Amino acid sequence: MKIKLKELFLKNKILTFAFIVVILLDKLTKHWIKIAYLPGESHSVIGNFFKITFIENEGIAFGLFSDWNHPLKALFLLVLSIIALVFILHVYHRSRKTFLVQLSFGLILGGAFGNIYDRLIYRRVVDFFNFGIGEARFPFFNIADSSITIGVILIMLLTVFKKEDI
Repeated sequence: MKIKLKELFLKNKILTFAFIVVILLDKLTKHWIKIAYLPGESHSVIGNFFKITFIENEGIAFGLFSDWNHPLKALFLLVLSIIALVFILHVYHRSRKTFLVQLSFGLILGGAFGNIYDRLIYRRVVDFFNFGIGEARFPFFNIADSSITIGVILIMLLTVFKKEDI
């Protein structure tokens, strides 16, 4: 099986649209956060429940591996991300290309690309969504993480409720 990326994006317009929108929103919001906030700075949006807090995550989604100190950490996380991306492309290549399947994979691929790009260029990812109650906080995340999560949930729902062959 050989996946041709140019052909993939030209033939799957919903996937391509979702991919581009996610990347643009991800890059714009990360850029805005870097301009508007200092690292560690936090501003309340909805009381203590929802804050915008600028952090730089050297781990992967939701801060996993961020405390791991190893000289090859950046390379390991990059390779892990690329393996996941290749797996996602393989699964998509074999799937039925319905509207919702294309949308789901567009969200996942856009989010994955956004975070892989940051990891390659900056060796860290900007996270800023900060939810929780009191001291119990959900791990920080960004638009790319959100779109990956939404895409995966959509695929799970399609698989469970519509009995889609993904």
